[in-house]
Amino acid sequence: MADFLVEVTGDPTEETDIWWRLHVYGASNQTSGGAGIILESPAGVIYEQSVKFEFPVSNNQAEYEALLGGLILAKEVKATRLEVCSDSQVVTSQVNGSYQARDSLLQKYLEKVKELSKQFEEVTIQHVSRERNTRADLLSKLASTKPGVRNRSLIQGMIKEPAVALHLTKTDPSWMDPITDFLETGKLPDGEKVARALRREAAKYAIVQGQLFKKGFNQPLLKCLHPGQTDYVLREVHEGCYGYHIGGKALARKLIRAGYYWPSMTMDSKEFVRKCVKCQENANFHKASPTELSLLTSSRPFTQWGVDLLGPFPVGPRQVKYLIVAIDYYTKWVEAEPLAIISSSNCRKFMWRQVITQFGNPEIVISVNGTSSLIRSL
Repeated sequence: MADFLVEVTGDPTEETDIWWRLHVYGASNQTSGGAGIILESPAGVIYEQSVKFEFPVSNNQAEYEALLGGLILAKEVKATRLEVCSDSQVVTSQVNGSYQARDSLLQKYLEKVKELSKQFEEVTIQHVSRERNTRADLLSKLASTKPGVRNRSLIQGMIKEPAVALHLTKTDPSWMDPITDFLETGKLPDGEKVARALRREAAKYAIVQGQLFKKGFNQPLLKCLHPGQTDYVLREVHEGCYGYHIGGKALARKLIRAGYYWPSMTMDSKEFVRKCVKCQENANFHKASPTELSLLTSSRPFTQWGVDLLGPFPVGPRQVKYLIVAIDYYTKWVEAEPLAIISSSNCRKFMWRQVITQFGNPEIVISVNGTSSLIRSL
């Protein structure tokens, strides 16, 4: 590749301040993938590269691998200003900062892209439709063909290892370990009863590409989560972009619809909702009194009355603007009368007409205005 680049690039000092255009495309399947790279110089010279990945990759990982390959190619031909075109909305948005890279592997790819971009004077990346990226798409599919000998402008290569890899650390033991060991190696724990229970439980699970999934009769495969991953998933589903602070049982059902499973997910969902600050602040719960309530009870009807004065209100007919109210503690019967002024005379008349003459002389009269003329008159 070095001899080819020296031959076709010519003098690197010419036109170094003009933009180069780079088209990248990544494709993947169940076993491997490929990348198509098209680099166009300001003079119109086009470099085409088709790369085959000899390792399993996801679609986003293949797009990042294609972008990294294109940046390395542009660096080798000594391009200074680069305009990158990709039809991956995820990759372009993450590089431009519109999307946040939450996956740990994609975060490392993003750091690698930004590190390579610093070696150029200026790099821009934009999202284009797949129709405008057809040639790079075809090159990614040419990765599985044999290298050509006639067209020297087409570079065909092969990559055996990904540009970025996660260094996995040893995790704590979890509920998945016995099931995974039995499905992979047939290992059973000591004790016939425990081994029989594990064999029966393991029939509900399957391992797909190294991941443990739970099977079901009327549902798709559910990805089993390690206890260290459950808190992040709960937070994302409950209060993330598409979360709206649902209850515990509804949250557990939504996790299943999202394709996740662990044995204590219902209990963990209820506990997570119970600890959610926003849920507790805005929930329709009855507010408890800050102090212990003292109950006022009555043994017979119309023996204990509560009386209170309300107002002033807007002036009504006959210049009334106050209200005197009496309520029986046993039956909750209410008597009320509007008043123009508050006086001992008016209070005595009200108690005589509305209470004593109808229900008899009360044993207890309670009022919040203890020093008012109402109490003094009684």
